[in-house]
Amino acid sequence: MAETLSPFVYWGQTSDIISLKIALRNTEDEEVQLTEDSLSFRASGDGVKGNNMYSVQLSFYLPIDPENSRYRKTDTCVEFQIKKTATETWPRLTEARIKLPWLKIDFDKFMVEGESEEENNSQQEFDQDMIKKVTAELGDPGTAKSSPTDFKLNYLVAYNLFQFVGFAYIFFGLIISNFRKGVEAKHTAFETVGTQLMVCQVAAILEALHPMLGLVRTGVVAPLAQVLGRNFILFALILQEPRLQERPVVFYLFVVWSGIEVVRYPYYMLQSAGWELRVVTWLRYTIWIPLYPLGMLLEGTVVFMAVPLFEETGFFSFSLPNSANMAFYFPYLLSAYPLILAGVGYLLLRHMYQQRKKKVGPGLFAPRIPAKKTR
Repeated sequence: MAETLSPFVYWGQTSDIISLKIALRNTEDEEVQLTEDSLSFRASGDGVKGNNMYSVQLSFYLPIDPENSRYRKTDTCVEFQIKKTATETWPRLTEARIKLPWLKIDFDKFMVEGESEEENNSQQEFDQDMIKKVTAELGDPGTAKSSPTDFKLNYLVAYNLFQFVGFAYIFFGLIISNFRKGVEAKHTAFETVGTQLMVCQVAAILEALHPMLGLVRTGVVAPLAQVLGRNFILFALILQEPRLQERPVVFYLFVVWSGIEVVRYPYYMLQSAGWELRVVTWLRYTIWIPLYPLGMLLEGTVVFMAVPLFEETGFFSFSLPNSANMAFYFPYLLSAYPLILAGVGYLLLRHMYQQRKKKVGPGLFAPRIPAKKTR
């Protein structure tokens, strides 16, 4: 399939409405998916490079109300009227601060908060500070200056690239080892990639800090639960018990963990840079369907195998009398861990399902629901 082109898109706003005008004439076979945080548009028509297939992918600065948003086709363009969920002026259209060469300001439909439509039409004057700010956000070289956002962008791209390279080394290292050594590779997974995995999992702790620091617009609970769960299995169980390290289940667990991440981190890296590849997005929100439950099953298996081993060694357990005047029997925690894993796993799977509905659709093969047309 030939690669689609990008048409010119002009945007403006009032305090509660975003206006988009896609410069595409004689539009046919349009596909529109409007969600609370993104717009996906694809159609054939006459654009800047003649009659071709054109597409637009936008992630909005703030959530919008798709149910009360509309679009219509005219002879010269496709117009969107997108309802904001909150009454406020956006400093830019897109979630990421990036320069999109095909995205332009529609000054005729750009109102600064506090102006009436009548004043806008009669005077055609705008607040210069706001115009400069929006122009800078769009990446005009004459006004854009380095800012903390540049550091944020560079940091997120570098972090996700580092994690992708690390987990790719782990994943392909295990696969290659399996082809070369056969059955032996199943018993030497920790020896082969254990150090690299521990480095990546320590670095993954930053993912629970990113939303707290405002670096990403996601929740804290899901990444925190995943990081703590994996690190408990890796550092508290596998690292502490050499007999676990030789079990084949560790090989399969490491393959599943790294298999998830070699898709997840490229997706986040592209998102941080303001880009999107549909195949990567689809993989990100689809591959978890088999791999997350399989990973939880393998984690539960590791815990089950660890119980008799830690009963034998007494590691992490302590009994009375002692200076703290308290006792703790670690195998009891391991016995209860499958229940914790089931509860957290259910919440994580539900979270991923909700994210998939927003990004891909409500089901594996469900048709897309287009935005409402105006008559």
